[in-house]
Amino acid sequence: MTTQPLSPFDISPMLKMYMESMELWKKNYENFLKSVPLGAESIDGKKAEAESITSPNDAALLTWQESGEEIFKRFVQNQMELCHFFGHRWEQYLKLPEQLSHSRSLTELGNLQSSFLSQFANDYMQETEKLAKPVADLARQVAPRVLLGEKMH
Repeated sequence: MTTQPLSPFDISPMLKMYMESMELWKKNYENFLKSVPLGAESIDGKKAEAESITSPNDAALLTWQESGEEIFKRFVQNQMELCHFFGHRWEQYLKLPEQLSHSRSLTELGNLQSSFLSQFANDYMQETEKLAKPVADLARQVAPRVLLGEKMH
């Protein structure tokens, strides 16, 4: 029995991170609702202040959750971009046999194949750069804020 190689586009780590983020968000939200007074005044008759509602740990968790939301949004956008990219590449693959059938010489056939492979490599290099830049930008944006507990926006 042979084992299949792992796909280079394994989404399970991102999905796991998203699910953990959602569970933490739900738990934090439930705790937040428990800590908020029902009316404008708390049980002792004093107005609730924003500082008393969230502790520093809660604020850090809220920041992390906001960062997780942005990471997940970028992840989905990258997946959409990959789908568009592969759709375009597959269209190119479908056109190749027809183009090859119209070649009149071995030189023309070789030039067509060479051109196709050059474009293939160029497309993949450009797409890699296109996908890597937003991820790097997000990492530079999110990492310091999560560590410091700052808001994203």
